[in-house]
Amino acid sequence: MTEPAFRKLTEDEYLRLLEESDVRYEYVDGFVYAQAGAASAHNQIAMNLAVMLSPVARKAGCLAYQSDMRLQISLNTRKYYFPDFLVTCESVTPDTMVVSQPCLLVEILSPSTARTDRHEKWTDYQQIASLQTYLLLDGQHRAASVYQRTSEGWQYFELGEGDTLQLVCPAVTLTLADLYDGTSL
Repeated sequence: MTEPAFRKLTEDEYLRLLEESDVRYEYVDGFVYAQAGAASAHNQIAMNLAVMLSPVARKAGCLAYQSDMRLQISLNTRKYYFPDFLVTCESVTPDTMVVSQPCLLVEILSPSTARTDRHEKWTDYQQIASLQTYLLLDGQHRAASVYQRTSEGWQYFELGEGDTLQLVCPAVTLTLADLYDGTSL
C-alpha cells in the first residue's frame, strides 16, 4: 500500500476545513498543521496573560485573545496562525474569527513548537506593521525572549529574574514572576 501524497490546499479549502473540524490548523504556503493541546504550565501562563492584559487592553480600546483567535498574514501568500495570545486594536465584531493587525503577539514555547515560533513565525510576524512586541515565553523554564519595535527597527533582549518588560500595547509593565505565577517553573 502506498502512502497518500501530500497536496497543497487552497485558501478556500483551508477555511472550509476549519469550519468542518474541531481541530485548529495553521495554514502556511498551502500546507496545514494541526495544533495540539498544551501542558498545565502553558495554560497557566496563558491565563496569567489574559488576567493581566485584558483589562488594560480594553481600557485602551483594544482586545486580548487567547489561542483560538486566528491571525491572518498577507505577504506574498496568505498565512494563518493561532498565536497563544494576542492583543489587537483593530475593529472587531462578535462574529470576528480572524484578525490581521495585532500590536502584541505571544507564543509559549514547547519542544515541538520552539523552532517554528522562533524562526518561521518570527520571519512572518515582523512584517506586520501594527506589531509592537513579540514575546516568546518558555513553557518549561522561567525564561522570556522579547522583540520590540523601535524607531531603529527591532530590538531583541531576554528577560531575567527581576527584570521588567514595559509593553507599549497595551501599556503595562510585566515581570517573569507575573508571567509564571502559579506554575512550578
